[in-house]
Amino acid sequence: MTRHEQLDRQRAEVLLSRHGQQHVLRGFDGLSPEGQDRLLAQIATLDLPWLDRTFASEMEPVRPTDIEPYPDVIQPHRDPRRQAALEAGEAALRAGRVGTLLVAGGQGTRLGFDGPKGAFAVGPVSGRTLYQIHAERQLALGRRYGVVPPLYIMTSDANHDATCAQVTQAEHYGLPPDRVLIFQQGLAPAVDHAGRLLLDARDHIVMSPNGNGGLFAAMRDGGALAHMRDHGVDVISYIQVDNPLSLSGDPLFVGYHLLQGSHFSCKAIDKLSPQEKVGCYARVRGKLRIVEYTELSADLAGRRDADGQLLYGQSNPGLFVWSREFAESQAARQDLPFHKAHKKIPHLDPAGELVRPTEPCGYKFESFAMDTLPDAPTSLVLWCDRDAEFAPVKNATGNDSPDTARALMTRLYTGWIRQAGGRVVDDGARIEINPLYALDPAELARRLPAGFEVTGDLYLTHR
Repeated sequence: MTRHEQLDRQRAEVLLSRHGQQHVLRGFDGLSPEGQDRLLAQIATLDLPWLDRTFASEMEPVRPTDIEPYPDVIQPHRDPRRQAALEAGEAALRAGRVGTLLVAGGQGTRLGFDGPKGAFAVGPVSGRTLYQIHAERQLALGRRYGVVPPLYIMTSDANHDATCAQVTQAEHYGLPPDRVLIFQQGLAPAVDHAGRLLLDARDHIVMSPNGNGGLFAAMRDGGALAHMRDHGVDVISYIQVDNPLSLSGDPLFVGYHLLQGSHFSCKAIDKLSPQEKVGCYARVRGKLRIVEYTELSADLAGRRDADGQLLYGQSNPGLFVWSREFAESQAARQDLPFHKAHKKIPHLDPAGELVRPTEPCGYKFESFAMDTLPDAPTSLVLWCDRDAEFAPVKNATGNDSPDTARALMTRLYTGWIRQAGGRVVDDGARIEINPLYALDPAELARRLPAGFEVTGDLYLTHR
């Protein structure tokens, strides 16, 4: 979506005119030389043929006759391949084949936090940030398997510099600096209802992050794919920064991915209700897809099988594993599907005055990584325990808030302690276990002293 060439006023005008976008230069003569250079440099990055194609395209809707349940979700607790998968995943981690891709482009605005969402403190007792929680899991995996999985952090234009500063200040959270690579998500221009580019200043075209589907090209352009090739990483564990319970580099998940020769592997969690606003797994026109809740009618969402289970009850928590080969193939695509998001976009009117609309006035373009699932030559869906792996931090209060995430973390770690033979005397205690102390209940059982009791808030961390 980018062009890299020097433009002067005349060439820019010719280029824009070919695509009906010459209005972008309307205020050009009134700009300072620096402003003119900024605008020309931005125009040079635009792929206007792509913009024309994408604006004219429409995502094919999902019709009720196109969709059917996906019955092949693997239930690992009763699957005979479970031990073989675990061993295959652990072997891949020991061989250094696994890297973690952390999608962290969001700001903490909805949380009332001024900074990258990854810098938000969510540890129930320790106050550890989301970044620290994810980084310390990589350290713990390295301690167990002898190789620290590289951590690839994808930022956005809004938080890239702040994230780099945060990670540097934290001394990479103890990770070797050469195992951390931070790269930036791409941008796409915004347009009005007629497909015309919008400006929010006389020398600046409105741009917005191009969605997490842009991560494939961003990994290529930001050097992540090259780093993976250089370090022997061919399995990519994808997690989102706002889920502190994400099991990056999960050996069981990695193992199933490798045993099945999968290119795109997904985890699934049980929906809480038919109305929950999450995407679900289904077959659409014969291919596995993640269907957004907006695409599923109330009737289909509520249908159940003979045992009373929702037919479309396996939902997407945003936990994936890709082969590097698949990621490279998607980075090379020119036809990645994009969604047009109808938005209220501040912009300049024809008189050059800034308008802050109260109604949607144009479109931003976003691609989603999950939309590439039907293109994977092989894929799988692995069920996981929602309470053990999904505690999203999205809202300041209510559902999916810091309070609910901390409560879920406490509940999980309380269960670990009881499994390990410990007692939780204070039911109101907040409990947190650093992965460097224990990655799982089995490791906790080996480390916990006999007769261990929890009588108040507890943070078990590495010594």
